[in-house]
Amino acid sequence: MAYCVTADLYSYGLPRGALASPGVLVGTVSTADDTLELDGHGFDDGTTLQFRAVGGGTLPAPIVAGVDYYAIVVDAWRFQIAAISGGAAIDLTSTGTTFVVMAPLPIAATIEKVSRLIDDMLPAHVVPLTDPVAPIIRMTTAELAAAELLALTGKGSVSLTAIYDAARKRVERWSRNVEIRGTNAPPTAQRTLRSSAALRPLTPWKRYGGIA
Repeated sequence: MAYCVTADLYSYGLPRGALASPGVLVGTVSTADDTLELDGHGFDDGTTLQFRAVGGGTLPAPIVAGVDYYAIVVDAWRFQIAAISGGAAIDLTSTGTTFVVMAPLPIAATIEKVSRLIDDMLPAHVVPLTDPVAPIIRMTTAELAAAELLALTGKGSVSLTAIYDAARKRVERWSRNVEIRGTNAPPTAQRTLRSSAALRPLTPWKRYGGIA
């Protein structure tokens, strides 16, 4: 289960427009083999792509701005595009001038990843979380996902390690008074958990990415 939705990223402080996908200028276009050139493009087969003309340029026909296309990798510096994932390459009938290609940011996948990282930050008696997700968890998930996505766009100003350090301390504090999960947990265990919560020290952990 994801612990926030896309709208939460903006509800908890991310400016609108901050996650605009960065465009990269495409090199040459070949109508002979329907390829576009972008050295070191890094796309996989099926990567979702969009195109936009810049500086008075034009898109190769029949590409339409803002429409999703899907990469077909030719090699490390050339690719084709399809109208559907796994489909045939589109026949390019013109080369266009001065345009960029953009790979939309993986917002849903990043939220899912961060949700699982928060699971790992929490003690075993708390997970799995269930609906309704506590506001502090929803907020923290949104903040971490925003930080990761900003890093992908090159706009992150604080290290991810520092952000994850602060997030872990926050969710650990929240989890100290959360009851042990499960209907078979005896009441004495609940009382023990609550009475010892204030005295239990934070345990050492490995930083995000496995960096000690």
